[in-house]
This record gives sequence, C-alpha cells and structure tokens, in this order.
Amino acid sequence: KLHRPLEGKIKTATVKREGEHWYIIFITEVDPKPLPPSEEAIGIDLGTNPHFLVTSEGEMVEAPRYFQKAQAKLATAQRSLARKKRGSNRRRQARRRVARLHRKIANQRKDFHHKLARRLVNRYGTIVHEDLNILALSRSYVAKGIHDAGWAQFLQILAYKAEEAGRRVVGVDPKHTSQDCPVCGHREKRPLWVRVYTCPQCSTLLHRDVAAAQNILARAWTGPSGVAIPCPRSPGL
Repeated sequence: KLHRPLEGKIKTATVKREGEHWYIIFITEVDPKPLPPSEEAIGIDLGTNPHFLVTSEGEMVEAPRYFQKAQAKLATAQRSLARKKRGSNRRRQARRRVARLHRKIANQRKDFHHKLARRLVNRYGTIVHEDLNILALSRSYVAKGIHDAGWAQFLQILAYKAEEAGRRVVGVDPKHTSQDCPVCGHREKRPLWVRVYTCPQCSTLLHRDVAAAQNILARAWTGPSGVAIPCPRSPGL
C-alpha cells in the first residue's frame, strides 16, 4: 500500500516493524516548494489540559488527550496480557492487542500534529514558540500530560513543514512569559490555577495563556538593545 507517490531522487530506504505491521520508509531529495510570502506572525503557547495550544490572537486548540481517553481500555488489555501464560498463543494475541492500542494512539496523535502544523504554516509567515527543555519536563510531575500531548513531535513536524514552505519557526526564552504583562511589561508571579491575567499597573485583562502567547511573539521581535520592535500584523503589541 503506497501512501503517496514517490517524488524526487531516493536517498535511503528503511524497513520498519510496528507490532505485526511492516513499513518501508523512503527519504527522497526534492526541490523545495515555498508558499507565497506572508507577513503575518503568531506566537503559540503550548499546554496539556485543557488546551494543547493557545495563540497570541486568542485562538484555543483543545488538547485531544488520546492516551487519556484510551487509558481504561489499555489498562484492561494490559491486565489481560499479564494473566496469560508465557509462551502461549493467547499471550501472543493479548500482546498484539496491546500493541494495536499503542499504535492507534500514536497514529492519532501524529495525525493531529500534522494537520495543526499544516494549518499554521499555510497561514503564518513567522511562528514563535517557547524554547522549552521538553526532556526535563517529561521527567517532572507533569510528565504524563506532556507525553500525551507530544510537544517534541509537534515542534519537529512544525519546523520541517515551515522550512519546506519557506516560513520561519523561532524558539524564544520561556522565562516569565506567563508572569509579564504583554502591554506594559509589569511582572507579577501568580499560581498556575489563576487562569485570568489582570495587570495591576495598566488594568489589562487577558486569559493567562493568551497573554503568554503575546509575550512569546514579542520576544521574537526584540532588538539587541532590549527594545521591542513592532511585529507585522501582531494584535495588541
């Protein structure tokens, strides 16, 4: 089953096995196909629950949480596997059921990432995100949500789609993005359960993640002197 026609010069071919399925992955050399130039820029703040992504324009993309939704079914299949005798046909069948569930979750997550990344790349010329230490975060108390969200995979897909389309993806310092006011720059630490940002200096009222996304976008347009450079078509900055 050929997923899509091969284009360009084949450089490598890799045979891969996932459970009972075999795949061959071709890497080909093709000429880039840039999209028409776009001056629009967007900042994105990644999350786990309830939103996977919030943009500086106020758009909120709900986190699909595929692993969390399949967790009960997966636990049942794993318990069934644990009860089977080692080396038996029933154990092999139970192992295949567990593998199929894991593969389905991974495929759903990857499909979501590809479609969201394509939508962002098609619309925006510059996409700015936090340069997070995802490896360290994946070992913290929020590890389960981060693994379910798949931030690293999403950013990788976003980067290569943007490069192919002639777009820019920029990673910026994540420090204090959710504590600074995007209008006047006032900094005030708040607990994570506070989801509305109210600035005591200029009375700005924003959703906390939207404020963080606007700060992320602003950091990509800051010059060497620390003065913010106006970003083309960026709301509220």
